[in-house]
Amino acid sequence: MKSKYIAWVIASLCVVSLKSFGQQRLDDGKTIYFGQSIEAARNLFGAAPVDDPSPVARKGIDRKIDAAGVSLTFDTGKLDSIEFKPGYQFRNPPAPYREQWKNLDPIGDARIKAGMTHDEFTAYLKAWEERANKLGARKVDSEDLATNEYGISVTKESFIDSINVSLGPSRKTGRGGRWNDEWTAFFATKMDHQLSGVPVGSLQSLSVFCDEFNTVARKKQ
Repeated sequence: MKSKYIAWVIASLCVVSLKSFGQQRLDDGKTIYFGQSIEAARNLFGAAPVDDPSPVARKGIDRKIDAAGVSLTFDTGKLDSIEFKPGYQFRNPPAPYREQWKNLDPIGDARIKAGMTHDEFTAYLKAWEERANKLGARKVDSEDLATNEYGISVTKESFIDSINVSLGPSRKTGRGGRWNDEWTAFFATKMDHQLSGVPVGSLQSLSVFCDEFNTVARKKQ
């Protein structure tokens, strides 16, 4: 009886943890969430983590696990970033945040889809903004975001086509920099089309980041 009670408590804590941090159900049915331990992800995907190859990554601190359709980044052993890679189908909507307004889940007929065009993504964002505003969030033209504030920026160059959605609150680093939650969508450029034949302007990848588990320039508690 005691062992059954302990098992029930552990299971309950796991459910509370998922609800507290929000959760993301992947195409293959696996569930991940911000703050998830790198050990849990290793067991879930059966893949060994490696150091993040980015030139600005911290060796031994910023680590990655690549799995089918997604790339996961861990800071000090906790999941803080998810990249939905080319070919990901979004069978389950991208909605990992605990705050509803921050998520990119379906809004009426508008939803995130594999290979959607830049214009389709922009149309979805229009519906997303309307819902975010109804939920108490507001768009601002500032990099210094308060809680329930957001900003949208578009970069369209010959070598990059992206849309970034910054989500408040911002965290100042003390050296003029800022960190915040964010979504970043990348679309195929003419160069991408020449290299791989993908349609110009089609969604190639979608990344989501949670600053809560980001230790860069964060004061120790």
